[in-house]
Amino acid sequence: MDIAPRPLTDGSYAVPKGQLAVVVTHLSCDTPVALKPRPDGVTLKRENRIEPGVYRELFKMIGRDWLWTSRLLLEDDALVQILLDPDVTLFTVEGDGAPLGMVELDQRDPLNPEISFFGLTPQAIGKGTGSWLMSYIQTMLFEQAIEAVHLNTCTLDSPTALRFYMRNGFKPTRREVRIFPDPRALGVLEEDAAPFVPLL
Repeated sequence: MDIAPRPLTDGSYAVPKGQLAVVVTHLSCDTPVALKPRPDGVTLKRENRIEPGVYRELFKMIGRDWLWTSRLLLEDDALVQILLDPDVTLFTVEGDGAPLGMVELDQRDPLNPEISFFGLTPQAIGKGTGSWLMSYIQTMLFEQAIEAVHLNTCTLDSPTALRFYMRNGFKPTRREVRIFPDPRALGVLEEDAAPFVPLL
C-alpha cells in the first residue's frame, strides 16, 4: 500500500499550467457484499495475455472522460511487465461481443489486495453490470481469506463513483491531494476529453 504523504497546511496552492490537482480518497472493505445476479448477456474473461495496444484502447474507452492517465504513459515493455506479473490479474467484461469494462487487481500484498482499476464503458453504466462485477470480485477475493480489499477514487472520477463504492461495502480511510500532468496537455488524450475539466 502507498505511504500517506505529509498533510498540507491551510491555504491556497497554485497549480502549474498543464497540471491537474485532485483529491484522492482511499477506501477499504473488510466484508464482502452479497453476490448479485449477472446481467443477461454479460461475460467476464480473465486475460492471461493482452496486447499493450488492446489494453490501452480499452483503458481509454473506459477512462477517457475521467482522465485516466497512468497506463497511457508507460512504454510497452513497462506495461507488459505489470500485466504479466503473476500477482496482477486483469478481467475484461463483454456484452454481445462489445467491451463493457475492466477490473485490474494487484495482489502483491496477498492479505490486502488492491483494485487498481475498476471501470465500465459509457454504454454499460447504470445497467447493473457494475454492481454485479464488484460483488463478484469481492466474493472471489474474500474466498482467499484476505484481511481487506482496497481501492481509491478521485475528484476527476464519475460523481457517482464514491457513493457506488460505499454502497458496496467500502469505507473511506484517508485522503490526499495529488498533482500530475494533464494527459490532454501531453497529447496522450484528446483536448475534448473530460469536458467538465478545463484544460489550462
